[in-house]
Amino acid sequence: MLRTNAIPIVDSYDRNTNNYLGSFEQTDENILNYVAGLSPFESVRLVEHTTDTLILTTIGYFFDQVSDQQWLQQILPKLIAKQTGKSTIEAVKIFFY
Repeated sequence: MLRTNAIPIVDSYDRNTNNYLGSFEQTDENILNYVAGLSPFESVRLVEHTTDTLILTTIGYFFDQVSDQQWLQQILPKLIAKQTGKSTIEAVKIFFY
């Protein structure tokens, strides 16, 4: 039985190898911290767990493709603040399915 009050989950995949990298709770803060914490040499694809809907892709710690452009405009200033050190990058709890 599918829980209706379940917290949405994001799955992360390496864009080059398609290897599964782990999952985390889908919140704006978690996505921002995860992306800001990537190295410049990592490229990932973030996918909504239950629907396999693409949320975004990155090149290093920069957004590449973002499916929801309105959402992008809302969160981009927060990502820039994390990337420039004006805001702290918090650890994201990663788990594996």
